[in-house]
Amino acid sequence: MAAFKPDLLTGDAPALRELLARESAATVAWLEALGVALVGPYPEPPHRVSRMHNVVPSSRAYIARLLEAAHRLKVELLLSTDVAELVRDASGTVTGAVLRTPAGEVTVEASRGVILACGDFSGNPAMRHEHLSPTAAAAHPINPHANGDGHRLAATVGAAWRRMDVTFGPQLRFAPPRRPGLVSRLPTWRWLCRAEAFLVQRLPASALRPFVKSLLITHTSPAATLFAHGAILVNNAGERFCAEKESVAALSSQDGGRGFIVFDARIAAEFNRPPNAISTAPGIAFAYFDDYRRGRPDLVFQDETAAALAGRIGVDPAALAESVRQGGLGAPLVALGPVHSMLTVTEGALAVDDELRVLDAAGAAIPGLHAVGGLGQGGMLLLGHGHHIAWAMTSGRLAGRALATSGDRRAA
Repeated sequence: MAAFKPDLLTGDAPALRELLARESAATVAWLEALGVALVGPYPEPPHRVSRMHNVVPSSRAYIARLLEAAHRLKVELLLSTDVAELVRDASGTVTGAVLRTPAGEVTVEASRGVILACGDFSGNPAMRHEHLSPTAAAAHPINPHANGDGHRLAATVGAAWRRMDVTFGPQLRFAPPRRPGLVSRLPTWRWLCRAEAFLVQRLPASALRPFVKSLLITHTSPAATLFAHGAILVNNAGERFCAEKESVAALSSQDGGRGFIVFDARIAAEFNRPPNAISTAPGIAFAYFDDYRRGRPDLVFQDETAAALAGRIGVDPAALAESVRQGGLGAPLVALGPVHSMLTVTEGALAVDDELRVLDAAGAAIPGLHAVGGLGQGGMLLLGHGHHIAWAMTSGRLAGRALATSGDRRAA
Protein backbone atom coordinates (compact mmCIF):
# COMPACT_ATOMS: atom_id res chain seq x y z
CA MET A 1 0.00 0.00 0.00
CA ALA A 2 1.41 3.39 -1.00
CA ALA A 3 2.08 5.80 1.84
CA PHE A 4 -0.37 8.68 2.25
CA LYS A 5 1.27 12.00 1.41
CA PRO A 6 -0.70 14.83 3.07
CA ASP A 7 1.51 17.46 1.41
CA LEU A 8 -0.16 16.62 -1.91
CA LEU A 9 -3.43 17.96 -0.49
CA THR A 10 -1.99 21.25 0.71
CA GLY A 11 -4.26 23.98 -0.59
CA ASP A 12 -6.39 21.33 -2.29
CA ALA A 13 -10.19 21.04 -2.32
CA PRO A 14 -11.03 17.98 -0.19
CA ALA A 15 -14.81 18.43 -0.55
CA LEU A 16 -14.53 18.31 -4.34
CA ARG A 17 -12.15 15.35 -4.20
CA GLU A 18 -14.66 13.50 -2.02
CA LEU A 19 -17.43 14.45 -4.43
CA LEU A 20 -15.50 12.95 -7.36
CA ALA A 21 -14.75 9.75 -5.44
CA ARG A 22 -18.35 9.37 -4.33
CA GLU A 23 -19.97 10.11 -7.69
CA SER A 24 -17.53 8.72 -10.29
CA ALA A 25 -19.07 5.23 -10.36
CA ALA A 26 -22.49 6.75 -11.03
CA THR A 27 -20.93 8.75 -13.86
CA VAL A 28 -19.59 5.56 -15.44
CA ALA A 29 -23.08 4.03 -15.23
CA TRP A 30 -24.63 7.19 -16.70
CA LEU A 31 -22.21 7.21 -19.63
CA GLU A 32 -22.88 3.53 -20.31
CA ALA A 33 -26.64 4.20 -20.22
CA LEU A 34 -26.08 6.83 -22.92
CA GLY A 35 -24.34 4.18 -25.02
CA VAL A 36 -20.69 4.96 -24.29
CA ALA A 37 -18.73 1.71 -24.51
CA LEU A 38 -16.17 1.44 -21.71
CA VAL A 39 -13.76 -1.37 -20.89
CA GLY A 40 -11.98 -2.00 -17.65
CA PRO A 41 -11.22 -1.33 -14.92
CA TYR A 42 -7.51 -1.78 -15.63
CA PRO A 43 -4.60 -1.44 -13.20
CA GLU A 44 -2.73 1.84 -13.19
CA PRO A 45 0.09 2.18 -10.66
CA PRO A 46 0.47 3.76 -8.19
CA HIS A 47 -3.25 3.27 -7.50
CA ARG A 48 -3.81 0.34 -5.17
CA VAL A 49 -6.78 -1.08 -7.08
CA SER A 50 -7.78 -1.25 -10.74
CA ARG A 51 -9.60 1.98 -11.61
CA MET A 52 -8.85 3.00 -15.19
CA HIS A 53 -11.80 2.74 -17.63
CA ASN A 54 -11.05 3.24 -21.33
CA VAL A 55 -13.56 4.40 -23.92
CA VAL A 56 -13.90 2.35 -27.13
CA PRO A 57 -12.73 2.96 -29.79
CA SER A 58 -11.45 6.44 -28.84
CA SER A 59 -12.46 9.63 -27.04
CA ARG A 60 -14.48 10.64 -30.10
CA ALA A 61 -17.14 8.22 -28.83
CA TYR A 62 -17.87 10.55 -25.90
CA ILE A 63 -18.76 13.31 -28.34
CA ALA A 64 -20.87 11.02 -30.52
CA ARG A 65 -22.98 9.63 -27.65
CA LEU A 66 -23.41 12.95 -25.82
CA LEU A 67 -24.35 14.66 -29.08
CA GLU A 68 -27.00 12.00 -29.73
CA ALA A 69 -28.42 12.57 -26.24
CA ALA A 70 -28.46 16.32 -26.76
CA HIS A 71 -30.35 15.93 -30.03
CA ARG A 72 -32.90 13.61 -28.39
CA LEU A 73 -33.53 16.26 -25.73
CA LYS A 74 -33.78 18.97 -28.41
CA VAL A 75 -30.82 20.89 -27.02
CA GLU A 76 -29.90 23.83 -29.23
CA LEU A 77 -26.19 23.99 -30.04
CA LEU A 78 -24.77 27.29 -31.27
CA LEU A 79 -21.55 27.02 -33.25
CA SER A 80 -19.15 29.85 -34.18
CA THR A 81 -20.52 31.70 -31.16
CA ASP A 82 -18.67 33.54 -28.38
CA VAL A 83 -19.96 34.63 -25.00
CA ALA A 84 -19.39 38.35 -24.76
CA GLU A 85 -20.56 38.86 -21.18
CA LEU A 86 -22.71 37.47 -18.39
CA VAL A 87 -25.98 39.22 -17.57
CA ARG A 88 -27.04 39.95 -13.98
CA ASP A 89 -30.19 41.41 -12.47
CA ALA A 90 -30.38 44.09 -9.79
CA SER A 91 -29.77 41.55 -7.02
CA GLY A 92 -26.53 40.31 -8.62
CA THR A 93 -27.98 37.01 -9.79
CA VAL A 94 -26.59 35.76 -13.11
CA THR A 95 -29.61 35.55 -15.39
CA GLY A 96 -28.15 34.94 -18.83
CA ALA A 97 -25.45 35.84 -21.30
CA VAL A 98 -24.79 38.04 -24.30
CA LEU A 99 -23.68 35.93 -27.27
CA ARG A 100 -21.81 36.99 -30.37
CA THR A 101 -23.21 34.91 -33.22
CA PRO A 102 -22.59 35.10 -36.98
CA ALA A 103 -25.90 36.96 -37.19
CA GLY A 104 -24.98 39.48 -34.47
CA GLU A 105 -25.32 39.79 -30.70
CA VAL A 106 -28.07 37.86 -28.95
CA THR A 107 -29.03 37.95 -25.26
CA VAL A 108 -30.05 34.57 -23.87
CA GLU A 109 -32.04 34.34 -20.64
CA ALA A 110 -31.17 31.54 -18.26
CA SER A 111 -33.78 31.50 -15.52
CA ARG A 112 -32.35 28.38 -13.86
CA GLY A 113 -28.75 29.58 -14.03
CA VAL A 114 -25.65 29.53 -16.20
CA ILE A 115 -23.08 26.70 -16.23
CA LEU A 116 -19.60 27.62 -17.42
CA ALA A 117 -17.74 24.68 -18.99
CA CYS A 118 -14.95 26.54 -20.79
CA GLY A 119 -11.91 24.49 -19.79
CA ASP A 120 -8.48 25.78 -18.80
CA PHE A 121 -6.34 28.70 -20.02
CA SER A 122 -3.31 26.86 -21.45
CA GLY A 123 -3.98 28.32 -24.92
CA ASN A 124 -3.99 31.95 -23.70
CA PRO A 125 -0.42 33.34 -23.92
CA ALA A 126 -1.19 36.44 -21.84
CA MET A 127 -2.70 34.44 -18.98
CA ARG A 128 0.13 31.90 -19.10
CA HIS A 129 2.75 34.62 -18.73
CA GLU A 130 0.76 36.34 -15.98
CA HIS A 131 0.17 33.28 -13.80
CA LEU A 132 2.68 30.54 -14.68
CA SER A 133 6.40 30.08 -14.33
CA PRO A 134 8.47 31.16 -17.35
CA THR A 135 9.05 27.49 -18.18
CA ALA A 136 5.37 26.59 -18.23
CA ALA A 137 4.42 29.82 -19.97
CA ALA A 138 6.83 29.12 -22.83
CA ALA A 139 5.66 25.54 -23.44
CA HIS A 140 3.34 24.75 -26.36
CA PRO A 141 -0.26 24.08 -25.26
CA ILE A 142 -1.65 20.71 -26.28
CA ASN A 143 -5.01 22.46 -26.72
CA PRO A 144 -4.38 25.92 -28.24
CA HIS A 145 -8.13 26.64 -28.09
CA ALA A 146 -8.25 26.59 -24.28
CA ASN A 147 -8.30 30.37 -24.10
CA GLY A 148 -9.49 31.10 -20.57
CA ASP A 149 -12.81 32.67 -21.57
CA GLY A 150 -14.56 31.17 -18.54
CA HIS A 151 -12.01 32.65 -16.14
CA ARG A 152 -12.46 36.07 -17.74
CA LEU A 153 -16.27 35.95 -17.76
CA ALA A 154 -16.54 34.78 -14.16
CA ALA A 155 -14.10 37.42 -12.94
CA THR A 156 -16.38 40.17 -14.24
CA VAL A 157 -19.07 39.08 -11.78
CA GLY A 158 -16.69 38.73 -8.82
CA ALA A 159 -15.60 35.10 -9.01
CA ALA A 160 -12.46 34.06 -7.14
CA TRP A 161 -9.66 32.07 -8.81
CA ARG A 162 -7.80 29.19 -7.21
CA ARG A 163 -4.21 27.90 -7.75
CA MET A 164 -3.63 29.71 -11.02
CA ASP A 165 0.09 28.90 -10.94
CA VAL A 166 -0.34 25.09 -11.02
CA THR A 167 -0.07 23.07 -14.23
CA PHE A 168 -0.11 19.49 -15.49
CA GLY A 169 3.18 19.47 -17.38
CA PRO A 170 5.12 20.75 -19.21
CA GLN A 171 6.20 17.34 -20.49
CA LEU A 172 8.11 16.05 -23.46
CA ARG A 173 5.86 14.94 -26.30
CA PHE A 174 6.68 13.57 -29.72
CA ALA A 175 5.21 15.31 -32.74
CA PRO A 176 1.89 13.73 -33.79
CA PRO A 177 1.81 11.49 -36.87
CA ARG A 178 0.87 13.10 -40.16
CA ARG A 179 -1.91 10.55 -40.59
CA PRO A 180 -4.10 9.39 -37.67
CA GLY A 181 -3.68 5.78 -36.59
CA LEU A 182 -6.21 3.02 -37.17
CA VAL A 183 -7.86 3.40 -33.76
CA SER A 184 -8.37 7.13 -34.34
CA ARG A 185 -10.03 6.42 -37.70
CA LEU A 186 -12.52 3.78 -36.53
CA PRO A 187 -16.18 4.82 -36.84
CA THR A 188 -18.08 5.66 -33.65
CA TRP A 189 -21.26 3.79 -34.60
CA ARG A 190 -23.01 2.66 -31.42
CA TRP A 191 -23.27 -1.02 -32.40
CA LEU A 192 -19.64 -1.13 -33.50
CA CYS A 193 -18.41 0.45 -30.26
CA ARG A 194 -20.35 -2.13 -28.25
CA ALA A 195 -18.98 -4.99 -30.34
CA GLU A 196 -15.44 -3.66 -29.92
CA ALA A 197 -15.91 -3.29 -26.17
CA PHE A 198 -17.25 -6.86 -25.95
CA LEU A 199 -14.17 -8.20 -27.70
CA VAL A 200 -11.69 -5.99 -25.86
CA GLN A 201 -13.08 -6.95 -22.45
CA ARG A 202 -12.68 -10.64 -23.22
CA LEU A 203 -9.42 -10.73 -25.12
CA PRO A 204 -6.23 -11.52 -23.22
CA ALA A 205 -3.78 -8.69 -22.69
CA SER A 206 -1.45 -10.25 -25.26
CA ALA A 207 -4.08 -9.81 -27.98
CA LEU A 208 -4.57 -6.14 -27.10
CA ARG A 209 -0.91 -5.23 -27.09
CA PRO A 210 -0.62 -4.38 -30.82
CA PHE A 211 -3.50 -1.89 -30.53
CA VAL A 212 -2.27 -0.41 -27.27
CA LYS A 213 1.23 -0.08 -28.69
CA SER A 214 -0.16 1.93 -31.60
CA LEU A 215 -1.56 4.38 -29.03
CA LEU A 216 1.65 4.39 -26.99
CA ILE A 217 3.79 5.47 -29.94
CA THR A 218 1.25 8.12 -30.94
CA HIS A 219 0.11 9.93 -27.81
CA THR A 220 2.54 9.34 -24.95
CA SER A 221 5.73 10.93 -23.68
CA PRO A 222 9.18 9.35 -23.88
CA ALA A 223 10.38 7.80 -20.63
CA ALA A 224 12.79 9.88 -18.53
CA THR A 225 14.83 6.69 -18.04
CA LEU A 226 16.22 7.22 -21.55
CA PHE A 227 18.28 10.06 -20.13
CA ALA A 228 19.25 8.08 -17.05
CA HIS A 229 20.79 5.51 -19.41
CA GLY A 230 22.85 8.11 -21.26
CA ALA A 231 20.64 9.61 -23.98
CA ILE A 232 21.08 13.34 -24.57
CA LEU A 233 18.68 16.09 -25.63
CA VAL A 234 19.68 18.58 -28.31
CA ASN A 235 17.88 21.64 -29.57
CA ASN A 236 17.09 22.79 -33.11
CA ALA A 237 20.74 23.75 -33.56
CA GLY A 238 22.06 20.36 -32.43
CA GLU A 239 23.37 21.78 -29.14
CA ARG A 240 23.22 19.94 -25.84
CA PHE A 241 21.86 22.84 -23.82
CA CYS A 242 21.03 21.38 -20.40
CA ALA A 243 21.49 18.59 -17.89
CA GLU A 244 18.95 16.08 -19.18
CA LYS A 245 17.15 15.80 -15.85
CA GLU A 246 16.14 19.42 -16.51
CA SER A 247 15.13 18.67 -20.09
CA VAL A 248 11.46 19.57 -19.99
CA ALA A 249 12.04 22.91 -18.31
CA ALA A 250 14.99 23.83 -20.48
CA LEU A 251 13.51 22.81 -23.83
CA SER A 252 10.58 25.21 -23.52
CA SER A 253 13.04 28.14 -23.62
CA GLN A 254 14.84 26.90 -26.75
CA ASP A 255 14.01 27.89 -30.33
CA GLY A 256 10.50 26.63 -31.00
CA GLY A 257 10.52 24.53 -27.84
CA ARG A 258 11.69 21.69 -30.06
CA GLY A 259 14.54 19.19 -29.99
CA PHE A 260 15.72 15.61 -30.53
CA ILE A 261 16.66 12.77 -28.19
CA VAL A 262 20.00 11.34 -29.33
CA PHE A 263 21.55 8.04 -28.23
CA ASP A 264 23.69 5.22 -29.57
CA ALA A 265 23.19 1.56 -30.47
CA ARG A 266 23.93 0.41 -26.93
CA ILE A 267 21.09 2.46 -25.47
CA ALA A 268 18.79 1.48 -28.34
CA ALA A 269 19.41 -2.18 -27.49
CA GLU A 270 18.73 -1.54 -23.80
CA PHE A 271 15.37 0.01 -24.70
CA ASN A 272 14.44 -2.87 -26.95
CA ARG A 273 13.73 -5.28 -24.11
CA PRO A 274 12.42 -5.33 -20.54
CA PRO A 275 12.70 -3.65 -18.14
CA ASN A 276 13.36 -0.57 -20.26
CA ALA A 277 10.56 0.77 -22.47
CA ILE A 278 10.33 4.09 -24.28
CA SER A 279 6.65 4.36 -23.32
CA THR A 280 4.26 2.16 -21.37
CA ALA A 281 0.66 1.39 -20.44
CA PRO A 282 1.24 -0.35 -17.09
CA GLY A 283 0.03 -3.93 -17.01
CA ILE A 284 -1.04 -3.93 -20.66
CA ALA A 285 1.74 -3.09 -23.07
CA PHE A 286 5.22 -1.64 -23.43
CA ALA A 287 6.59 0.12 -26.50
CA TYR A 288 10.26 -0.52 -27.25
CA PHE A 289 12.69 0.95 -29.76
CA ASP A 290 11.68 -1.44 -32.55
CA ASP A 291 8.03 -0.54 -32.00
CA TYR A 292 8.86 3.09 -32.69
CA ARG A 293 11.07 2.16 -35.64
CA ARG A 294 8.24 0.16 -37.25
CA GLY A 295 5.23 2.17 -36.12
CA ARG A 296 6.61 5.72 -36.21
CA PRO A 297 9.40 5.75 -38.82
CA ASP A 298 8.87 9.51 -39.08
CA LEU A 299 10.33 9.85 -35.57
CA VAL A 300 13.35 7.56 -35.91
CA PHE A 301 16.61 8.64 -37.61
CA GLN A 302 19.76 6.48 -37.69
CA ASP A 303 23.23 6.99 -39.15
CA GLU A 304 26.87 6.08 -38.61
CA THR A 305 28.22 9.52 -37.77
CA ALA A 306 27.07 12.69 -36.05
CA ALA A 307 27.59 14.65 -39.28
CA ALA A 308 25.38 12.28 -41.27
CA LEU A 309 22.71 12.20 -38.55
CA ALA A 310 22.75 16.00 -38.38
CA GLY A 311 21.89 16.13 -42.08
CA ARG A 312 18.93 13.81 -41.52
CA ILE A 313 17.41 15.84 -38.69
CA GLY A 314 18.38 19.27 -39.98
CA VAL A 315 20.78 20.49 -37.28
CA ASP A 316 24.32 21.88 -37.37
CA PRO A 317 26.83 19.00 -37.88
CA ALA A 318 29.58 20.54 -35.76
CA ALA A 319 27.20 21.29 -32.89
CA LEU A 320 25.77 17.78 -32.92
CA ALA A 321 29.23 16.21 -33.08
CA GLU A 322 30.26 18.21 -29.99
CA SER A 323 27.03 17.21 -28.18
CA VAL A 324 27.65 13.55 -28.98
CA ARG A 325 31.23 13.86 -27.73
CA GLN A 326 30.07 15.46 -24.48
CA GLY A 327 27.53 12.67 -23.98
CA GLY A 328 30.10 9.93 -24.56
CA LEU A 329 28.00 8.31 -27.26
CA GLY A 330 29.39 5.89 -29.82
CA ALA A 331 28.45 4.92 -33.37
CA PRO A 332 26.01 4.23 -34.88
CA LEU A 333 23.74 7.00 -33.62
CA VAL A 334 19.95 7.35 -33.30
CA ALA A 335 17.77 10.43 -32.98
CA LEU A 336 14.13 10.33 -31.83
CA GLY A 337 11.99 13.34 -32.59
CA PRO A 338 11.18 16.02 -32.99
CA VAL A 339 10.15 16.21 -29.35
CA HIS A 340 8.40 19.25 -27.92
CA SER A 341 7.93 20.79 -24.48
CA MET A 342 4.14 20.63 -24.17
CA LEU A 343 1.77 22.10 -21.59
CA THR A 344 -1.00 19.56 -20.99
CA VAL A 345 -3.45 21.63 -18.94
CA THR A 346 -3.45 24.45 -16.43
CA GLU A 347 -5.01 23.44 -13.11
CA GLY A 348 -5.99 26.96 -12.01
CA ALA A 349 -9.77 27.31 -11.85
CA LEU A 350 -12.70 29.14 -10.32
CA ALA A 351 -13.50 28.70 -6.65
CA VAL A 352 -16.58 26.45 -6.38
CA ASP A 353 -18.39 24.65 -3.57
CA ASP A 354 -19.52 21.02 -3.55
CA GLU A 355 -22.68 22.04 -5.42
CA LEU A 356 -20.50 23.48 -8.24
CA ARG A 357 -21.66 27.01 -7.44
CA VAL A 358 -19.07 29.66 -8.24
CA LEU A 359 -17.76 31.52 -5.20
CA ASP A 360 -16.57 35.07 -4.73
CA ALA A 361 -13.48 36.18 -2.82
CA ALA A 362 -15.39 36.04 0.48
CA GLY A 363 -16.48 32.44 -0.17
CA ALA A 364 -20.10 33.30 -0.91
CA ALA A 365 -21.90 31.69 -3.83
CA ILE A 366 -22.62 33.95 -6.81
CA PRO A 367 -26.33 33.36 -7.45
CA GLY A 368 -27.12 31.71 -10.77
CA LEU A 369 -23.53 30.78 -11.72
CA HIS A 370 -22.02 27.30 -11.79
CA ALA A 371 -18.72 25.98 -13.21
CA VAL A 372 -17.69 22.47 -14.18
CA GLY A 373 -14.76 20.58 -15.67
CA GLY A 374 -11.36 22.21 -15.82
CA LEU A 375 -12.87 25.60 -15.08
CA GLY A 376 -14.65 24.27 -11.99
CA GLN A 377 -11.81 22.40 -10.27
CA GLY A 378 -11.85 24.82 -7.36
CA GLY A 379 -8.19 24.26 -6.49
CA MET A 380 -8.32 20.48 -6.76
CA LEU A 381 -5.27 18.85 -8.33
CA LEU A 382 -6.08 16.13 -10.85
CA LEU A 383 -2.79 14.32 -11.39
CA GLY A 384 -2.96 10.97 -13.18
CA HIS A 385 -4.55 9.44 -16.24
CA GLY A 386 -8.25 10.01 -16.71
CA HIS A 387 -8.90 12.23 -13.71
CA HIS A 388 -9.61 15.34 -15.74
CA ILE A 389 -12.17 13.63 -17.98
CA ALA A 390 -13.68 11.93 -14.92
CA TRP A 391 -14.13 15.29 -13.20
CA ALA A 392 -15.46 16.95 -16.36
CA MET A 393 -18.12 14.25 -16.83
CA THR A 394 -19.00 13.99 -13.15
CA SER A 395 -19.20 17.71 -12.40
CA GLY A 396 -21.10 18.36 -15.63
CA ARG A 397 -23.60 15.61 -14.84
CA LEU A 398 -24.18 16.87 -11.30
CA ALA A 399 -24.52 20.55 -12.23
CA GLY A 400 -26.84 19.73 -15.12
CA ARG A 401 -29.01 17.54 -12.93
CA ALA A 402 -29.18 20.22 -10.22
CA LEU A 403 -30.39 22.87 -12.65
CA ALA A 404 -32.73 20.51 -14.46
CA THR A 405 -34.51 19.61 -11.23
CA SER A 406 -34.53 23.11 -9.75
CA GLY A 407 -37.98 23.96 -11.11
CA ASP A 408 -40.03 24.19 -14.29
CA ARG A 409 -38.21 27.23 -15.64
CA ARG A 410 -36.11 27.08 -18.80
CA ALA A 411 -32.34 26.57 -18.41
CA ALA A 412 -29.60 27.81 -20.70
